[in-house]
Amino acid sequence: MRKWQALGSAAALLAALLLGGCSGQQAAATPEQAATPSPAATAEPTPVPAPAGNPLTGLEDGDYTGKRPVAVTLRTLDGAQPQWGVAAADVLVEGVTEGNTAGLMALYADVDRISKAGPVGPGRDLFLQVALPLNAVPVHIDKNIYASNLLNTLSYQDLDGYHIGKAAFAFDQGRQDAGYREENCFYTTGELIRAGLTSYGTAPEGSNTPIFRFGLRPEVTPENRNGMNLTVTFSPSDSEQLNYNTGTGLYEKLNSDGSLMTDADNGQQAAFTNVFVLYASSGIKDDGYTRQYDMTGGTGLYLQGGAWEQIHWTKEDATGPFSLTAADGTPLTVAPGKSFIAIWGGYYGQSLSLTAADGSAQTLPEKPALLESGVPDDAAAAAEAELRGAQERIDAQAAVDQANADLAEAQSALEQAQTALDADSENADLLAARDAAQTRVDELNQTIAEKQAILDAAPAETPAPEAPAEEEQPAE
Repeated sequence: MRKWQALGSAAALLAALLLGGCSGQQAAATPEQAATPSPAATAEPTPVPAPAGNPLTGLEDGDYTGKRPVAVTLRTLDGAQPQWGVAAADVLVEGVTEGNTAGLMALYADVDRISKAGPVGPGRDLFLQVALPLNAVPVHIDKNIYASNLLNTLSYQDLDGYHIGKAAFAFDQGRQDAGYREENCFYTTGELIRAGLTSYGTAPEGSNTPIFRFGLRPEVTPENRNGMNLTVTFSPSDSEQLNYNTGTGLYEKLNSDGSLMTDADNGQQAAFTNVFVLYASSGIKDDGYTRQYDMTGGTGLYLQGGAWEQIHWTKEDATGPFSLTAADGTPLTVAPGKSFIAIWGGYYGQSLSLTAADGSAQTLPEKPALLESGVPDDAAAAAEAELRGAQERIDAQAAVDQANADLAEAQSALEQAQTALDADSENADLLAARDAAQTRVDELNQTIAEKQAILDAAPAETPAPEAPAEEEQPAE
């Protein structure tokens, strides 16, 4: 019995020693264990966040973490083309803000990729509606009161050449020497933009927001290419085209005069993977000429791969991003790549046309309704006809005055030619001179008769109402 108790005590002691070695001091290592080195402790690796893709194109072409986009307003009036930076822009936004020529804004996802952008134009609140939700830096030279009020209300810092001058903008003397007007020679660069923001105590680093919901889309087959050639008419004097190139898979943009929209920096044509036409009800602001748009939502067109579809868009407020849905109400997936966005009011003088690969015209959504401040088509047509008639009468009167002034000289030349011919009736040269003088007189008389008929057919002007007679005041 004692033998088993002794064995039990020995086993208990061994177990205690083994357990103590696990939780307390270690037992001495055997010779074999001492000869084997212990593996070093490995620290857990710190997770490295994946590089953020381009928020404006959806492309994985660099790390855009902490980079604010930049929004540069470009001049578009006569003499502004070619602009710098149009082909390099990630997004181009176009729309009429005032007058008959559409304005243009170029968006860049990285300030350091802007080699040259311009000629820089004045800021407009319509374009700010696109730039602000992206946390973009607005860059312009001067701005209207509506853009100024919006930025001031939001305490949003822009970069305005009207205030900061040469710290962020430069002048291209060679361009002016080539005949360009002074206002079409101012430009900026990524380096200048950085310097300008530094002078305000800020920088182009910060958060950014993707402009669209990017993702892969089904491939468009040749027989489904129903959106090949788009014409956006912003006004009778400003009609622009975007044509799909099956070789590149891009929509190539033309200017209103039919010329290629090329970059003044490198001659490259502006081309886009995606084209949007966003319908927005429009009217006139309280100054009587600046365009007002309802930017809370509407229908629209989306073109990609040579095909088009109807979409719907919404936007909460000036700082709210675009939310795009397909016709069935599901979120719209946009193909990665550069985009062109036209904001289109559909008011009098504006139109859209779209043709398929076989040349057939597409039936597009109805124009958006006008805002209360908008001018109905019939009233706009009447005003245009009246303006055209007034200009025609002005031109007719000028033509009559000029013809009458020229007629006296022409008649004198005819009389001299006839006198010379009477003295030498067989002279063929004198006969030709007399006939030419007679033709000139006849042409002038015809011009006077035609233009005078226009003046005679003009409606009589309605006399202005007489001012009411002032009441006699009693003598003091």
